[in-house]
Amino acid sequence: MILQTLCTRQTNLRKFIDCRHLSYYMKRPNPCSSLQSLHNKNNNFYICSLNRSVTSVSSITFPSWFMALSNSTPVAYAQQFIISFHEFTGTPWWATIMLSAVTLRLVITLPLTVYQHYNNSKLENLSIEFQSTVKEIQKEVVKSLKLNKWPENKAKRVYNKAVKQYWNELIVKENCHPAKSTIVVWVQLPLWICMSIATRNLTLMLPPSDDAVTRFYQLAEGGILWFTNLTAIDPTMCLPLIMCISNLMIIEVQTQSRNKEPTRNQKIITNVFRGLTIIMMPLSCFLPSGVSLYWTASSIYGLSQNLFLLSPQVRKCFGIPKTPYNNEHPYKYILHKTKSKLKIS
Repeated sequence: MILQTLCTRQTNLRKFIDCRHLSYYMKRPNPCSSLQSLHNKNNNFYICSLNRSVTSVSSITFPSWFMALSNSTPVAYAQQFIISFHEFTGTPWWATIMLSAVTLRLVITLPLTVYQHYNNSKLENLSIEFQSTVKEIQKEVVKSLKLNKWPENKAKRVYNKAVKQYWNELIVKENCHPAKSTIVVWVQLPLWICMSIATRNLTLMLPPSDDAVTRFYQLAEGGILWFTNLTAIDPTMCLPLIMCISNLMIIEVQTQSRNKEPTRNQKIITNVFRGLTIIMMPLSCFLPSGVSLYWTASSIYGLSQNLFLLSPQVRKCFGIPKTPYNNEHPYKYILHKTKSKLKIS
């Protein structure tokens, strides 16, 4: 049922694209129309047919939330960035989409990801240091429990309060609040959404204009290899497959690089991301190749960035503190762990 709905939407989308150029120019005055009507007896019938075609397509609309995002200011800035990047570099459209994705990730998300690793490393070192203090607090609470004859509920409350207070003091002292590690998500996700919708706007001639029509035809011939038409879906479905594999590899690299047993919450989060990655693949199969190309380029860069930041030399260069959970040979460790998981000798 889901695939049938997606196929229907794609068919309607194709009709919408084919007639958008027509409907846009039907509204424009044509000075030669009167002359053409003198030389073509069937001209009136032809225009009426075109008008009926445009009218039949006018019922094909996008959801209101999509149009709200499509016309939003952040998406407009993202779309202008892609256009300016194309005009400045002079690269083909397929290269423009890929390079713009990599450029934004390098300039914006790479520094934030480095800071995330820095903050996480400080938190891990603090948690190790914190364990010895927790044992001391526990001893003091047990001693007070015996001397003052506290009830167990009160002793538990005092213990939890003391532990929480000391942990908060350490975080403030080291300036490494866990919320700071989520900054990448809050920046990268809106950026990814805006760039995705901006790319799709280009493949749908949105907003309508002469330049939008020109760019549409450039995108229709601006692909490479098997996806020569960036306004059409990938006929081989290779781009969605590459994107899905890249995202799954990112998750596995992050999971297998840990030399400690993941917590229950970490396992749940990992499985949720695996499920979302698999769901994204059939959805991307019904998007224009330009959008799929952007997603694929972003995913491949993300995988490369994760592998890059595993290197001890790179982490040292960026000033990321070393923790007991870091491996001196992370790539060998991941390979060995993967072989063990797959039972490959």
